[in-house]
Order: sequence, then C-alpha cells, then structure tokens
Amino acid sequence: MDAQPAGRLWNRSFALLWQGQLVSSIGKNAFALAALLWLKDATGSGTLSGLLTGLAMLPMVLLGPLAGVFVDRVNRGRMIAWTDVAGGVLVAAAATLFFLVPGRQELLLAAVFAVSLGTGLLDTFSQPSIMAAIPDLVPREKLEAANSLNLTGLHAAFLVAQAAAGILYRLLGAPLLVAANAVAYLWAGFSELGIKTPNARTRARPAGVHPLRHFLSELAEGARYVWHHRGLRTLLVVFTALNFFVAPLLALMAFFVQDYLRLGPDWLGYLYACYGAGGLIGFALAGMLRVKGRGREALLAGATIGQSATIPLMLLLPAVPWQITLFLVAGIMGGLVNVHVMTLLQTAAPQELRGRVQSLATTVSAGVMPVGMALAGILFDLTGGNFWLIIGLPGLAMLAVSIAALASKPYRSFLADTPASPASSSPPAPPGAAGEGPPPPAAPK
Repeated sequence: MDAQPAGRLWNRSFALLWQGQLVSSIGKNAFALAALLWLKDATGSGTLSGLLTGLAMLPMVLLGPLAGVFVDRVNRGRMIAWTDVAGGVLVAAAATLFFLVPGRQELLLAAVFAVSLGTGLLDTFSQPSIMAAIPDLVPREKLEAANSLNLTGLHAAFLVAQAAAGILYRLLGAPLLVAANAVAYLWAGFSELGIKTPNARTRARPAGVHPLRHFLSELAEGARYVWHHRGLRTLLVVFTALNFFVAPLLALMAFFVQDYLRLGPDWLGYLYACYGAGGLIGFALAGMLRVKGRGREALLAGATIGQSATIPLMLLLPAVPWQITLFLVAGIMGGLVNVHVMTLLQTAAPQELRGRVQSLATTVSAGVMPVGMALAGILFDLTGGNFWLIIGLPGLAMLAVSIAALASKPYRSFLADTPASPASSSPPAPPGAAGEGPPPPAAPK
C-alpha cells in the first residue's frame, strides 16, 4: 500500500529520516576529516589527499543519472535505509583492519580509499532518494520547512564534525573514529527502516524489449523532461555556471586568506565558520518566511545576485570586518537559495520522475566543480597568483549570469513556482504508440 504524506511536519517518517541523516552525516564528515589527517601522518602526500577528496565525488559525477533510474524504480525509504546499512558494513570492515593490522600501511591505505569510493557510490543512490522522498513525507505547504530542517541538520553535522574531528583524532586515534562512523551508519540505517514512503510507480517493460533498452528509455525520459521544461533547464544552466565560477574561490581559499588578506591560517577556519553560521541563518529564514509567487521570485533573484556580488567585494574590501560581514552574508544568501531551489526541483517533476530529475540536476550542476577547481589551481600558478584574474573575474561572471538569467521569462516563472505556458514548459509525452505507457507528465505546479 502506498504511504500518504502525514498532515504535520514532524511526523514519524520525517523524524526518522531527519535523525538518521543527522547521525550518519556526523559520522561521515568526522571520518572524512580524520581520514585526511591519518593520510597526512601516514604518507605526507598532498597528491593522495587530493585523490581521496575527489574519489568520493567521482561516482556521483559518472553514475548520477543512472542511479536516478533505480531511485524511481524502488521504494525510496528502503533505498535510504539499506544504503546506510551497507555503508556501516563497509566502514566496519575498514575499522576491523585498523584494529587487527595497524602496521600494514598499504592495506589500510587501500581500505580508506575503498571506503571513500564505496560511500561515495552509496551516496549517489541515497541522496537523490532523500530529496525525492521528502515531498512524500510532509504536506506540500510544509515542504520548505522540511527542506530547511534537513539542510540545517546536515550543515550542523558538518560543523560539529569539523570542530570535533581533529580533537577526537588526537585523543582516540583513527581506529576508534572509523569504528564510531560504522556505528553511526548502522544506527541511521536500521532506524530508517521505519520510514514509510510510497511504492514506486514503474512502467512495465513491454514484451520483447531488452532490459537494457528499457533502462535506457527510462533514463532518456528523465533527460527529456528536464530538456523540454524550459524553466527547469534554464535553472540548471544558471546554477551549473555559478558552481563553475565559484570553484576557484573554494579551491584557493587558503591562498586567499594568507596571501591576499595577509591573515594567519586560523582565519581560514574563522571565515568558514562565518559562512557556516550564515548558512544556518539562511536555512532558518527560508523555513520561516512563507513567500510564494512573485515574492519567491524576488527573494531568489535577489539572493542569487547578492551571493554572487560578495566574491568581487571580498577582493575590493580586504579589511577583516568586511570579510566577516561578506562571508556571513554569502552564507545567508546561499542558505535561502538552497532551500527554495531544492523545493522547486522536488515539485518540478511528477513523483515517478523525481529521482531522475534530482540525480541529473546534481550531476550536471555539481560535476563542473572539480573541473573548475583544477583549472583554477593551474591558472593560479601560471599567472603568478593573480587573485583578481582567477577569483575576481569569475566572481564578476557569476554576477553577470545571475542578472542575465532574469531576462528569461520561463526562468522567472519557475522561480515564482508558477507554470509558464504549456508550449514552453510542459514536456511532450514519451514517444510510443497511442494508448501505450503512462500519460505524459503534468506541467510543474
């Protein structure tokens, strides 16, 4: 039997999802930071540290759209739970090696890389499942508040793990931290088995059609939906460009703080903390402010432009009070944008296509960031550390993209959460003979 959204926000299924993600995220982030510290102590290799960080993102970039098809075929609550359980088993195996063979550095190194790759692969399936499941757990009018709570929990988990991982690594050591991460995963996974989500509404494979061909047709159906929805398509183009242009600042933050601002390395943490605090404020505001229609359009347009403007201003105003203010404002604007864009993506597609739309959006928009970071590092060295060229110019490009996007009527209508004309917004029915397959997806509400 299909589950129906409960009438209140803090219903049993949403509460189980929220606490499970909070617990697993604390363990996951603590492990990631502890792994980098252990890797530095064990090898002293910056190359291996960079590879470890990039490896966790690789499955999402390569397999995200494929994972979306599976997310739309299964019960998403079960997918969320069992991927966390699988993560717990994988991390527990690595913890066992840390305890049993602490001197086998090559074996432990392989285990750390295997955990990073494996949990990255599991996240490729679990993250779109979470985003696609939330609209099925809470009423539509509570969706912004639910996304606000979800992002607040994940953000708080990251901040707690970031603050505690170094201390716990020094006090407990890598083996106990890895074991604690395994416990966190397993707790989250088994508790999440109580989440009630609707069973998947899948289209039966026609007789005589090869399973691979049917799978590819479902993959193409999600891509067609995004392509023919002009508002959604424009949003993805805009945010893909913004992610690409913000990547240089993220990659070169340590250089920006120490070489441009002339501050000590501790200020890297302080400014990240300002951005993190701003993000929490932005998430809270997005959950409390009940903006709809043109009010939402104005809020999202203003927040996107405002966040983009903070980057060139960081170069123009290097004084410490300005930096604190700008990082705080950037965090607030980012928090507002993330909650509302997540809500728009969740409501843009029908329930049976949500996984594919979420996965494709994440893959396209986030997949450019490693490329942007790598190019920024290379160009920074080639230009002798020209901050205005490598960070300031992309910041101005972000501002130009944010403003130019408002010339698109489908984009503005999408931000306002109001359907554009059917010809410009509604995807056509999947190809096929009349009377076969499901009805064409409805235009987003």
